[in-house]
Amino acid sequence: MPLSLPNYKDIIDLIKKGATLEAQQKIMQLREAAIDLQEENLVLKQRVKELEDSLAFKGRLAFRPPYYYAEGDDVPFCPTCWEADHIPMHLTGHRTEEGTDYACAKCRTRYRHDGYVWRKGTF
Repeated sequence: MPLSLPNYKDIIDLIKKGATLEAQQKIMQLREAAIDLQEENLVLKQRVKELEDSLAFKGRLAFRPPYYYAEGDDVPFCPTCWEADHIPMHLTGHRTEEGTDYACAKCRTRYRHDGYVWRKGTF
């Protein structure tokens, strides 16, 4: 809903008419609106930064079946977390005789050394 803000000319007219109390009220409305806009601007700037960071990270991520890897990173990311929520969660590796099994601490999905999801949602 757009705000109905007083403009400069309205305030000047009120001052010329001697209605200084009304002019002060209009000035306070402008100050409050300016503070609200500053707060909204900070929130929007933070959101833009988060989106830019996410987009930059996405560009560094590559799918090498069955996992996602970031450029220059040998530890895989959880495909479940990335594909569902775009949350980059490193998997924790556990060496076995057959190879390395992985587990995600966030979604609790376990991946067998061959990439097979063998325990989803449990630890």
